[in-house]
Amino acid sequence: MTLEVSDPGSINFRLLFESAPGLFLVLLPDLTIAAASDAYLQATLTRREKIVGRHLFDVFPDNPNDLNADGVANLRSSLERVLVQRAPDAMAMQKYDVPRPDGSGFEERYWSPSNFPVCDADGNVRYIMHRVEDITAYVLIKKERQELQAKITAAELELPSLSDNATASNVHLHALNRTLKLEILTRNKLEDVNGELTRQLKRNIEKLEASNKELESFSYSVSHDLRAPLRAIDGFARILEEDIADQLDDEARRKLQIIRDNTRNMGRLIDELLAYSRLGRKEINHSPLDMTTLARAAFDAVLANADGMPIKTFLLEDLPSAQGDITLIRQVWLNLLANACKFTARRESAEISISGSCTDTMLIYTVKDNGAGFDMRYYAKLFGMFQRLHRVSDFEGTGVGLAIVHRIITLHGGQIWAEGVVGEGATFHFSLPLRVSTT
Repeated sequence: MTLEVSDPGSINFRLLFESAPGLFLVLLPDLTIAAASDAYLQATLTRREKIVGRHLFDVFPDNPNDLNADGVANLRSSLERVLVQRAPDAMAMQKYDVPRPDGSGFEERYWSPSNFPVCDADGNVRYIMHRVEDITAYVLIKKERQELQAKITAAELELPSLSDNATASNVHLHALNRTLKLEILTRNKLEDVNGELTRQLKRNIEKLEASNKELESFSYSVSHDLRAPLRAIDGFARILEEDIADQLDDEARRKLQIIRDNTRNMGRLIDELLAYSRLGRKEINHSPLDMTTLARAAFDAVLANADGMPIKTFLLEDLPSAQGDITLIRQVWLNLLANACKFTARRESAEISISGSCTDTMLIYTVKDNGAGFDMRYYAKLFGMFQRLHRVSDFEGTGVGLAIVHRIITLHGGQIWAEGVVGEGATFHFSLPLRVSTT
């Protein structure tokens, strides 16, 4: 299936969200429900028109018949932490029963929840993304297995000692028979459970494969269908500049330049979105990497593509070699150094340094600059898609580069983190495993 997309504004993001296979709920800061995915509605036995616009805990109160119910209190505490800290909060497994639609009581449910802030450009929380996994089947199966095992253990304890007495021996055999029957019952039950879990896993894999195919189709559509109108806009703006330049005043030329600049920015955004989406499907081809050479080549490439960029002091230590995909790790260096060069562009004495170190299990690489830096209060946004900590008017960019770096490093089994001080600079670190498993 190929999606026909002729205008970026025609993409129905609400439909995409509601159709997502995950269980998602969007909350306002006052905990009013703003949106829900279809999968969430199905899992919680609710309907969209019945819950959107209502307070979360009006829709999902504690089960009054469960004297130990603490779902509301635990979830409220987690959401309050997200609002205060502006950072994600993962919760432990929760028993949180859901009301039946007919009002006849509550359905027993167990969940694995997590909550994420969605912040605006000023760092204020605009929404909270509440995501859950329904683990009810797993918990109930585990409890049932424990109960069966307890019955077997109790039956074994009741077995009398063998004796020469025929009556006692007969009792012993009957008790042993009961124990064996319970064990057979347990094994049969586990086989049924394993069969059901296998079928569920197969269904989930099929859904995931279908979603991936739709994503590939959408990416193809974005790659081809969105580029055509962008080229047309840029082309006609250029024709206007060339053909009627003498009829345009300064304001008209400025507006035409804005049009052309924005079409080019949109083109770059499309390229980076496609690059990000392809990462999940790319096979990692590990090979030995000379990280010093890669870092030097990336810095030279960034400078070569940046006309008029001021001279910078570049300090490069000998870096420990690594194992990884050369194409992807080269992109990591390009993105990090492009950021460093961009944010030091206004420094008269700009300085960028790269160093490396090694622990027992990880290789650590550091890129440090004395540029614009960033406010650590907004650190949670740093590696997110379309998240920017500076105004576009100050520093251009799409807000995708660091998200790509984060994904590449994660695919390699490493981590990335950073520190920054506004007006003093930023330091980015990333790690790669010292030894790469071949299994």
